[in-house]
Amino acid sequence: METSDAEKIQNLKTVVIYSTLGVGTATGLFLLGRHFYKKSQANRSEKHSLEEGDPATYAKQLKMAFDNDNYLSWGTDEEAITKVFQELPSKRMFERVQKEYFRMYSRSLNADLEEELSSEEYNNLIRLLNAKK
Repeated sequence: METSDAEKIQNLKTVVIYSTLGVGTATGLFLLGRHFYKKSQANRSEKHSLEEGDPATYAKQLKMAFDNDNYLSWGTDEEAITKVFQELPSKRMFERVQKEYFRMYSRSLNADLEEELSSEEYNNLIRLLNAKK
């Protein structure tokens, strides 16, 4: 008994539908797992952000300076950012802060610095950083 063309088409449609559902489910599970992994990494970094001298602490201080929106002032707290850069012991520590910042906020620290600061303020921070070993 041969299968008709209509049955072949119906079988093909069924295979395509189930394959699409399978790929969609796998993609969704991957993205969900990735979300929870990133969230756990951020939580782990957040726990260290209260320890003085930890890269997560510096990252959190910078983020708080960017988000300095309160009833007295709006915008970025440039003085707080400069203070963090002055406290950084080395260029290596800044690299670690960049990694922690990305881990905690899923954003590039350099991009946020460029966005939040004028070019003169940004260049002054880079000079501060270049003066460190």
